[in-house]
Amino acid sequence: MRFLRCVAACAAFCVPAAKASTYSDIWHDHTQPGWGVSVVQQLETAFVTLYSYDAAGKPTWFVASDARITAYAEPGAWPVFDGTLYRTEGSYHAGPYDPAQQKLTPVGHLQLEVRDHDRMRVYYTVDGVSVVKDVRRYTFQQPIEAGNFAGQFRLRQVLGSQPVGTLEVQADILMHLDSETRLAYLRVDDNIGRQCEYRGPYELAGKLVRVSGTYACSKGDQPAGTFEMTELEITAHGFTGYLRTRSGSDSQFGRFGAIRF
Repeated sequence: MRFLRCVAACAAFCVPAAKASTYSDIWHDHTQPGWGVSVVQQLETAFVTLYSYDAAGKPTWFVASDARITAYAEPGAWPVFDGTLYRTEGSYHAGPYDPAQQKLTPVGHLQLEVRDHDRMRVYYTVDGVSVVKDVRRYTFQQPIEAGNFAGQFRLRQVLGSQPVGTLEVQADILMHLDSETRLAYLRVDDNIGRQCEYRGPYELAGKLVRVSGTYACSKGDQPAGTFEMTELEITAHGFTGYLRTRSGSDSQFGRFGAIRF
């Protein structure tokens, strides 16, 4: 009997939920220092600030204060944000606020086309001039390196090419990210009697971490194989992410999250 604790049968793969919750970050083109895009997202709306330079080389910025998700690009259901771009004017920062000097002028249009967890294409027009740029998340700080967590995994199980159900487990998790070697280690002790260890190099992309490597479990139908963790976001209180593993022709994939002890 296969070692699966399935809580829901899956007759077919489900369309993944829209990836619309992890794009708040600073995005930049590393070949053009000083230029960038700041995205602050709440649900399906983003406040976007564009840092740029005018024709005279002077720093300037524009804002799209109401960039909304208007479509989802295939494959992967990546969101597309769309909004009006404005130039702003206001009171001198060292003087009293004068609402009469506050001015918001529409200058063009902005579109953010998400292409991966850490890649985005920016389309915008300012005063009739169109620009297209490919940007990535800007990384400037190593996340919390180690900790003990209590978490939960919800993973779709696939045997060969046949989806067979969903595995849900609770677990105690030890995580360590070594900033010198750039290697990650996770030990997962779950409530169905397994201990699994995940090891491999990690990469930083803004506030997100991507880990890939090999895993080994003390028992189960997929006791060893390869894995990839994406969308791993670590905070002072815990972490969330997406896990995909492969063992021979079998695989599993799904989301997980944990809170810090």
